Amino acid sequence: MSQDDGAAEAEATVRVPMNIALVKYWGKRDDLLILPLNDSISLTVDRLTAETTIRMVPGVGKHTVEINGKSVELSSNKRYQTVFDEALRLQRKRKEAEASSADSNGNDPPPIFYHFHVTSTTNFPVAAGLASSAAGFAAIALAIQRILRLDDSQANRLARIGSGSACRSMYGGLVHWRKGEMDDGSDCLAVRTEAAANWEDLYCIILVFDDGRKKVGSSEGMRRSRETSQLLKHRIESIVPQRIQQIQEAYTSRNFEQLARVIMADSNQFHAVCMDSTPPIRYLNEASWQLIDTVEEFNIGGIRAAYTFDAGPNACVIVQKENASQFLKAVLQTIQVPSEDLQVIGKELAEQFDVPAEPTTKCSKLIMSPMGGGPQE
Repeated sequence: MSQDDGAAEAEATVRVPMNIALVKYWGKRDDLLILPLNDSISLTVDRLTAETTIRMVPGVGKHTVEINGKSVELSSNKRYQTVFDEALRLQRKRKEAEASSADSNGNDPPPIFYHFHVTSTTNFPVAAGLASSAAGFAAIALAIQRILRLDDSQANRLARIGSGSACRSMYGGLVHWRKGEMDDGSDCLAVRTEAAANWEDLYCIILVFDDGRKKVGSSEGMRRSRETSQLLKHRIESIVPQRIQQIQEAYTSRNFEQLARVIMADSNQFHAVCMDSTPPIRYLNEASWQLIDTVEEFNIGGIRAAYTFDAGPNACVIVQKENASQFLKAVLQTIQVPSEDLQVIGKELAEQFDVPAEPTTKCSKLIMSPMGGGPQE
């Protein structure tokens, strides 16, 4: 990485994973600053990443963003401009402070203008309920942090105003996004919890049932729920705080059964809130429900897997690595998965899977990943 020095061009490259909320964030108290109505808690999905390079170029010019080889139309994606404006505000503030301490004559330093060029590649479908924007904006924030030497709270704010849950992808381990109380969002931060070291044998298995764009985007869904759902109000006031505590306790004590129960209950309640909204929001499809049935049957006799769904039909199933093979065998009885994906996972688990007759339910992508590793160099 080259450093910002005067009017020099600077560049940084980072790789940041998406994250899965174990207790969901849904609803905003401030749409512009993206301040959530409730706390949430999450783990990163380490193999699903946005690899992002940012160049900070001196001079007046247009910001550009390219994702997976396609240019983003920034006039219809205002969040990028919001992040760039805030980054440049912080940069000017720091330069003014440095100039003030160095120049006793009181002369104003000449203005220096910059613009950003962002190039990003992702290895997962975007806008399909897999928190793709979280990885993307967290990567932008982390790269800008390195160029401008921002502190963690400043970088966390950059990520959050780009895409709320992006602030949870900034760290490894169990990450707690605190909703805060201040109107300016200064106390709305994601922090790595003190819930012991990362649970290294905790894995997720993701089944992509639909990699298309959602019919109801998260922002619209949150607005609809905030304005119409009575269940959302009860969830915020009475349910979420105890679930955050339960997740931390289970993670610290490595109590998978307790962890799994809370994860599934919270996923179910999140989607119940969506259905309690007017008009109702239906993110799960028939394949999602087939997966839920498969997990419930797999857990007869002892809870060894936990499903969770964000705002989309695609499933994330959390298991301990020792149970991954048996769970996948159960999945194959009812859900058809790509053979090449199964082969990759089979090599990692040293397992050969027998594929039964083609089930009627199909997933387009099967991914297995460790969790909680956080951003990578």
